[in-house]
Amino acid sequence: GAPPPPPPPLGQWTSTTVTHLLPDGSTLTLVADTSGITARHAELRFDLLVGGLIGLALVALLVGLAAARALAPLQRMTATAQLIAHGDRGRRLRPDRPQTELGQAAAAFDSMLDALETAESDAREAADTAQRAEANTRRFLSDAAHELRTPIAGIQALAQQLAADTGNAARRRRFATLLTDETRRAARLVGDLLDIARIDAGVALRCEDVDVAEIAAAAVDRAAMLAPHLAVRLDGDGQPLAVHADPHRIAQILSNLLDNACRHSPPDGEITVHTARRESNAEVTVTDTGPGVPQSDRERIFDRLVRLDDARNRDSGGAGLGLSIARALARAHHGSLECLPSDTGAVFRLSLPLRS
Repeated sequence: GAPPPPPPPLGQWTSTTVTHLLPDGSTLTLVADTSGITARHAELRFDLLVGGLIGLALVALLVGLAAARALAPLQRMTATAQLIAHGDRGRRLRPDRPQTELGQAAAAFDSMLDALETAESDAREAADTAQRAEANTRRFLSDAAHELRTPIAGIQALAQQLAADTGNAARRRRFATLLTDETRRAARLVGDLLDIARIDAGVALRCEDVDVAEIAAAAVDRAAMLAPHLAVRLDGDGQPLAVHADPHRIAQILSNLLDNACRHSPPDGEITVHTARRESNAEVTVTDTGPGVPQSDRERIFDRLVRLDDARNRDSGGAGLGLSIARALARAHHGSLECLPSDTGAVFRLSLPLRS
């Protein structure tokens, strides 16, 4: 057989040669031109490379977009945190998809901000309350010291007069009487201040089953004896008003109300104490014929060391603590004490829950 043809020059064309030995000893050589196939392979490789690069770029773009979308709540959280750090405490995330993990984190972040804002508001309110309480305490101490200074100064002056006056017995008796009055006034003020301190600390009540109508009758008898120039009377249907209360504190409430009415009623005035049952409460109403209480002062009159101008002055003997103590004691019994509107005189109503 003839030898195979030499290969073509490199770079012109490509071929594939197959050689087969025949039975007679000759050789069969087949040569196939593969230039087109090789070129097509090159084109395919180029297309695959370009397509792969484009696909990779698209995948990277899609991954970036998905990541940016997924991380958007986190970025908003960061931006919101920065705004909050600069003072904008009202900012919230309010996630659109709270069911996702980041959405749940954003919702938790909002809840945390709400809790922080509530805590800050409570802290500010507590601080304001503490400042007001401190200011009220300072004012109360200042007023109390001023109130105590007046009777103490009177006691000192009268004692000096008694020590210096050795002649006129009548004048000495008058000084002694005035000294006794000033001492009682100071003792009453000290007692009121002690009651205020006990109330602030949480007054201890010794409650038992008592009849408010009976306590009111005793208080009326006491007031009539101490103020014979006034007409003090009890008005009611005579039915018992059973409550579970501290009888001494209830008597103190009514005594303060009647003392207040006696001080501010004219010499020929009238004071009426009315007892009644209203729904599930026992009510005691004290009415006088004094100057009354203006509408704007019906709540302020229960503040400590408050005296209304003109009729309620130091010369009347009141320090402005009786009504405050009375209301605090009424509330300690789960009741109330109010100053009711009236065209003439003052009207105070004590309300206590009836015994079950």
